Amino acid sequence: MAYGGWSLSLNYLYHSTQVIAVLIGGISIMAGKLTAEQLTKFILYAEWLILSTWWIGDNWSSLMQSVGASEKVFRLMDLLPSRQLSSEGHRLQKLEGRIQYADVSFSYPSRPTVPILGGLNLTLHPNEVVAIVGLSGSGKSTVVNLLLRLYEPTDGQILVDGVPLSELDIRWFRERIGFVGQEPRLFRMDISSNIRYGCPREVSNEEVEWAAKQAYAHDFIMSLPDGYNTIVDDALLSGGQKQRVAIARALLRDPSILVLDEATSALDAESEHYVKNVITKFSTDPKARRTVIIIAHRLSTIQAADRIIVMENGNIVEDGNHSELINKHDGLYSRLARRQNDALD
Repeated sequence: MAYGGWSLSLNYLYHSTQVIAVLIGGISIMAGKLTAEQLTKFILYAEWLILSTWWIGDNWSSLMQSVGASEKVFRLMDLLPSRQLSSEGHRLQKLEGRIQYADVSFSYPSRPTVPILGGLNLTLHPNEVVAIVGLSGSGKSTVVNLLLRLYEPTDGQILVDGVPLSELDIRWFRERIGFVGQEPRLFRMDISSNIRYGCPREVSNEEVEWAAKQAYAHDFIMSLPDGYNTIVDDALLSGGQKQRVAIARALLRDPSILVLDEATSALDAESEHYVKNVITKFSTDPKARRTVIIIAHRLSTIQAADRIIVMENGNIVEDGNHSELINKHDGLYSRLARRQNDALD
């Protein structure tokens, strides 16, 4: 508001000065008191003076805005690192991947009266492929968010290889987790660099290709104009191709725990087929075995999982493999499968 008033005043003064100078100067010239040259110089000097004052005010306003913004930046820099960035805590000699949720309850801080998980008890064994399914709002993704320590449980605790998750070095732990979300983030650089991104060690081109083959991405990458040197563009890759590049990125890190959070929910049939093959490989190939957690919406992609956990209202209502659960005709998993099949028909 103040800057607007300042700008309006100078604009009014600028034009008024010109009009007044011409009127008075013209009269003075006619009276022989002033020459045309002197009037022209006066008008030019007056313009320069007003415009310079205007420029000073404009830059002063920008300076004050910068000072205000810098104060916020300095306050942010003065904050102590949160526990999310801490390197304190235990580091296990080897992360086996045994995960236990012991009577875990949780409510989001913004809605403390709305329970998301209520006394969850769940054990995931090393090298086990576990799918978690359920209706929207059943708490599937919350299970993963707590494991990643994006939030802390309201009650209960999570154990990793018998050690409370809260006592582990969070940076060390996250370096050993591979995560692929619903909308993977690829950067505007070549595909090889995108796959390498975030890997804590130096990797060779052969290792990059190995990861791409594990994710069924190698063939389509080689079909691109420059292969692995092709620059990623939003219009270049489909959603399924981006998803497979993201899975390759996660596998390159050789994580002890791999999380696929709704990684197939937005894929076409062909891309879903490839991702399904990746999941099947985790269950059948001894070299690819690791603890895998799959948050799934499409049940067709998780039939090869060792276990399927069915959640409803923050609790586990069914636990078994696909064959066991699909034959429970009155069970939630069977009902969800029938609904999806009917939708396809």
